[in-house]
Amino acid sequence: MRNIFKPLFLITVIFLLLTWGSSPALALPADVDSVLGKIIPPPQVSGLGVGAAGISRVLSNIIIIIFVVASILFVFMVVISALQWIVSGGDKEAVAKARSRLTYAIIGIVLLALSFLILRVIGQITGFSFFKGSA
Repeated sequence: MRNIFKPLFLITVIFLLLTWGSSPALALPADVDSVLGKIIPPPQVSGLGVGAAGISRVLSNIIIIIFVVASILFVFMVVISALQWIVSGGDKEAVAKARSRLTYAIIGIVLLALSFLILRVIGQITGFSFFKGSA
């Protein structure tokens, strides 16, 4: 039974390849609009743009949101570590915790700046424009 399916499949494929252009039922449509109709984006996303411009704008917005949140977290980490340092009262363990929190915050903001630089370089190489509103 299994041996019947292989030749049947091959005969069907050969038949389809030979009759592809001659049969009107197998012919491809002239354009996409005749098959799918006119595709209109919803009003919520119509202002983003079409194609690469829309993708660029969405990615830029996501990256900007991540940078803003990371910057706010950096400020909070610095303030909390400063308050921890002040309230420590000379306790070496509390000062060490505050210092390590401040160190991690500084490492985080440096990584954020490096990621911004890497994104700008990738944008220059690929022609993909991040950060539309910035210089």
